[in-house]
Amino acid sequence: MMKPKLVLISMAIAFIPVTALCAPPLEESSLYKDLIRDCRTLDLKHWSHPTRHVLEHAEIEIKKVELCNHDSYPVFTVAIKYDPNGPNDKYYNRLYAAMAEANGFHSFSLVDTAFGMIMNIAVKGKHEIAVDYEEFMPQAKP
Repeated sequence: MMKPKLVLISMAIAFIPVTALCAPPLEESSLYKDLIRDCRTLDLKHWSHPTRHVLEHAEIEIKKVELCNHDSYPVFTVAIKYDPNGPNDKYYNRLYAAMAEANGFHSFSLVDTAFGMIMNIAVKGKHEIAVDYEEFMPQAKP
C-alpha cells in the first residue's frame, strides 16, 4: 500500500520543472530585493498610460501596476498567454520595443504570474534593450 503512494508522489514531482522547485517566492526575487524599492500600487480603474494600451493590444491581462524608485520604474504584474521560454522571440521582441517606446524609453519590469517569470527590461536609448529573466515560485491558487 505504501509503494503506490510513493510512486504517485514521485510522478507528480517529476512534472514540476526543476528550476521552479529552486525558484524563490516573488517577494524574495532580486527584483524586489535589489532592483526596486518604495513601490506604490496604482488603481487600475483610474490608471491611464500609453503602456496600458500596448499591453491590452497584445491581449495581456494586467493584474497590478506598481511605480517604484521615486515613481521612475514601473513594474507590471501581468498574465501573458505565450511562454517566455518558448519559441516566441518575435512576439516578445515586439512587445518589449513597444513597451519601451510607450514608457518614454525608460526601463521597466514585467512579472508574469502565468509562467512564474520576471522580465527586467533595461532600456538603453531608443535602439537597445537588454532583458534579464528571473524565475519565481508563483503562489498556489486556492
